[in-house]
Amino acid sequence: MRRGFIFTMDAILALLLVLVLITSLTSIVTDSNRVYVTPLQAQNKELAQNILETLRTVPLSNLVPPTQIEVWIEDGILNLTYVTPQMPPLKIVATYWSLSPKYPEFKTYAEEILGYLLRNLAKGYKYQLIINNYTSPYLTFDNSYENASDVGSATVLVSGYIANQSPRGYVAKAYLTKLVTAQEKLVGIQRVLSGGYYCFKLVPSYKDYPLTISSLSIEYQTVPGDSEEVQSGNFRLSGSYGGNNVNISEDLSGWNVIYNVNWKGYVTSIALTRGNKSLVLYTSYTGGYNPETYSVYKIDYTDENGNIIIVDLNRGIYVEVTWNQQNSWWYISSSRAYTTTPNIWGANYLVVVYSCQYYDFNTFNVTFSVMLPDDANVTDGLWNAAQRGEDETMDVYINGYPLSNPYNSDVTDIFRGGSNIIKAEFSSTGDTEIGFGSGSWISLKYKTSTPQVDNPGLVKLYTITSEGTGIYYLNSLFVPGNITGINIKLTIKGVHEVRIYYSNGTALDLIYENTSISPNLTTVFISNSTLVGNLTGKYHVPLSELSRRSFNLVIMLDAYYNSSYSRPVRYAGQDYHYDWNNERILYGYPYSYINITYTDRITRTRFMIPVEQTYLLNGENPVYWKNYFAGYRTMYFDYYLPSKAIPWYVDVWTAIHFLGYPEGTTTLYEGPNADTKVFEFPLDYYLIRLAYTRLNSSIMVPGATNEFKLESSSNDYVFRVSDSRAIVYYFLNGYAPYGKIFPYYAQDNACGYNLTYYYNISGTPQRGTVVIGNCNPSEEPINLNASELQPWKYALDNAVYRLFVQLGAKEYPTTYLELNSNLLPGARDNPIMIELKGLSIEAIGVRNVPSSISPIQVTLRIWRGS
Repeated sequence: MRRGFIFTMDAILALLLVLVLITSLTSIVTDSNRVYVTPLQAQNKELAQNILETLRTVPLSNLVPPTQIEVWIEDGILNLTYVTPQMPPLKIVATYWSLSPKYPEFKTYAEEILGYLLRNLAKGYKYQLIINNYTSPYLTFDNSYENASDVGSATVLVSGYIANQSPRGYVAKAYLTKLVTAQEKLVGIQRVLSGGYYCFKLVPSYKDYPLTISSLSIEYQTVPGDSEEVQSGNFRLSGSYGGNNVNISEDLSGWNVIYNVNWKGYVTSIALTRGNKSLVLYTSYTGGYNPETYSVYKIDYTDENGNIIIVDLNRGIYVEVTWNQQNSWWYISSSRAYTTTPNIWGANYLVVVYSCQYYDFNTFNVTFSVMLPDDANVTDGLWNAAQRGEDETMDVYINGYPLSNPYNSDVTDIFRGGSNIIKAEFSSTGDTEIGFGSGSWISLKYKTSTPQVDNPGLVKLYTITSEGTGIYYLNSLFVPGNITGINIKLTIKGVHEVRIYYSNGTALDLIYENTSISPNLTTVFISNSTLVGNLTGKYHVPLSELSRRSFNLVIMLDAYYNSSYSRPVRYAGQDYHYDWNNERILYGYPYSYINITYTDRITRTRFMIPVEQTYLLNGENPVYWKNYFAGYRTMYFDYYLPSKAIPWYVDVWTAIHFLGYPEGTTTLYEGPNADTKVFEFPLDYYLIRLAYTRLNSSIMVPGATNEFKLESSSNDYVFRVSDSRAIVYYFLNGYAPYGKIFPYYAQDNACGYNLTYYYNISGTPQRGTVVIGNCNPSEEPINLNASELQPWKYALDNAVYRLFVQLGAKEYPTTYLELNSNLLPGARDNPIMIELKGLSIEAIGVRNVPSSISPIQVTLRIWRGS
């Protein structure tokens, strides 16, 4: 609607400015000499004629993508005072050529437009375009025309303009150069949890499995002269036990060697060790003297986790031991082992199983930052955090200041411009889970002259530390456009397993798993092909579905999901792998993030002003569980969008409460009177957020009061309204393009106005002043109130009127405003939503342009060349 409105208005202006066209003098000029033309020349000639006919008759907007049109408008290449995108390119060229004597840059603009078109229309060919015997590098592919033999040529005449027929009057445009606006920010806190306790002291025991060995070999050689270190060797074993496989391949180089010798001087065992690993060979003497030969009848292997493999042998693995004498003392100078064909009697695999003897309560810390513009003046701030359990304690620090009430506090005086650091410290006195629950958020209001919006696609992960258990991190994600990719970077320490789940509302679907992470400092990259590939391929979730509303990705570090448990998230250190009771760290942004790439549903320009408005929510249909108030089945709020608002998205951070695992549906209604059914989906046990953009014209309607209404079909699934908060994002356009032509520039022949107007950025209208116009240093603007503007008569007044409507004032019919001047945009009863600190008005007298010119001749040459 916005683009169409601008182009339509400027098309009317262009028709007035272009004057009266001479009856079409256009014709195709052909060579009157009847000479032989090759088929290739004829083909190229026909192509040249078709391209010129396209440039003469087809609107520019049909030949160029809308994004390119917008770039040209913003850069001034398409000057909407004189031309419109609905004009054919050669008509634009004729207009610009008429302006070029006074404004030489317009000739360059024409060349750039034609050059862009030729590169696309004549793709694969060489070309040269000549306008009244003029050409340029923009209009020429290369300089091989003189040597080409297959040149096809066509010429067209474009009519000029009749002199002294241009209208008399003024056009004006207006745009903001500096402002103050009220911004609001709703920082939804993702649901981050850990186990409430962890195993502090372990007791190991073993589970004994019969082991079937498929292959076994041992070779080693000690260092000459140093029998206590292995020079080279390896130990390999493959087998199966209890439905599982075991495969061991140890490089024995550098391992320590320890000999056990009996009182007779025979070696009874040889132990090879490195760190927590050991390989013990039990030997019996079979013969030989220096070297002595021993048969290995038993092997014990212990891995770094304490698991033990015991193999009983008959024969097939042997050891040779060499002795030496020094000062009447005999000592082992070297040894080696080798394998022939092992004859195995039996084998067992003793898997270490840890049981917990003593538990300790866990501590859990979450740190993140909230960025505000450097000049932000915070006028209102509220911290709200939902308590996870009764036996959880939470301490919160913002910029180093402790909150006296960590669950609900006024934080207006704590937040400041720039980076604000939030740290939450959790500890358990009995809960099995601790951390942030649903309904945790920060709501801020502030004034700034540098309004900004965050990129919804860049999710800056928190810094998270768990003393002794795994971590659960639910990220509710949303982008206001079509998703093209998702990738994740995690920088972690002390973590053994990483899993990523997609929430389908009632369960979690595993889309990434890595169970062999080094517990050292590690960075894990999870690509789009893995995440989206599994979502779309394995679970058949298309990107178009993720692009409709918010969705959840759950990061689990040393934790997993199993729906067969009443508490389906299982934490290492608490529920399994008691030996993984170490500290875990997820390092926050920029070391960890989720990046969602997407194409936005709106195109932003430098004049667009972001507006963010937060709302409390109301409840209907209260529900009680055993005389206890549980919440509401219906949650709603109303919001108004100005008539010229550019809607972006609605974001509601919701708190839910459910009993058991109920079945039913959640339904969202939106638009004026909530009269459009937008979504219906199964009751979502992970619904901490519901966000959506303007999916159709019936919702987020500008110029109307819209209603968000969310309903649950089950009494066992309700909303905690007091812990929920909403924000609506939209843009105002701080730019009003050239309007129609008015006979007068300004009231009283003034050069400009010292304009008094009303604005509302704090809930109460306030009065402001701003100087506008084209006054020279020797001139003084006149004083004028916004209620005294006459936008139906003066170009300057009309530009201000159109800009004030863009800035949130309501628009009324002209006849109504003439009788109710206090309803003029910017007047007392119709304030704008921005405080003006700088406003530029540009007006042009159109009495002198365009000038009269004769018909323009355009020639196009096309060839292939060698």
